[in-house]
Amino acid sequence: MSEEKNGRQELPEKAEKPEKPQKAEKETNERGKMTFGRFLRNYGYLFITVIVMLVLFRGIFLLGFVTSGSMETTLPTHSVFLSWHLSYATGDPVPERGDIVLFNSDELGQTLVKRVVGLPGETVTFLNGQVLVNGTALEETYLPVQGITYPRNEGDSFTVPDGCVFLLGDHRDDSLDSRFWQDPFVPVSNIRARALVDISLWPGNTWLGVRRVG
Repeated sequence: MSEEKNGRQELPEKAEKPEKPQKAEKETNERGKMTFGRFLRNYGYLFITVIVMLVLFRGIFLLGFVTSGSMETTLPTHSVFLSWHLSYATGDPVPERGDIVLFNSDELGQTLVKRVVGLPGETVTFLNGQVLVNGTALEETYLPVQGITYPRNEGDSFTVPDGCVFLLGDHRDDSLDSRFWQDPFVPVSNIRARALVDISLWPGNTWLGVRRVG
């Protein structure tokens, strides 16, 4: 019996399965890095474009939408204009006569666009449908129709105080502006930007295309 027992061939013990290497977390991290890198390569330019546009249109330029005909035909209704904002964001410079400006109206609680006609210290009057500044008729070649600028009351006279401007719309017989406001003078600090270019694409507008307006 002992010989039979000794003569038996013992079966080998079952080998344990090797443990799988713990690479899941590492592979996940590597895949994440590769995915993020690939994303940057494919779409990084979009982030740069968005950042540049935000900087341009928050600190340098502003877009305005014309909702009324008060600035016809210079700024047609439903047109879009690009305006220069930087100088007004960093200070309160006095605009030049003839500038088209985007400003906040305290009286109306709205953002409007009009043309600068009277500067600080000047007196604006009206005679025979014309605008006079300090008694001299103002040449306004930008108006669609000449000789139709009248005040609310005949003989109205406006002396512009320091730090303010007197504003009119180009469509003089259809513009609510300094002639009719309770407070006719707009503080320079309320001016947000100066119009540069207008884009008019709306069917039926007085003109179509892109024009420089300032």
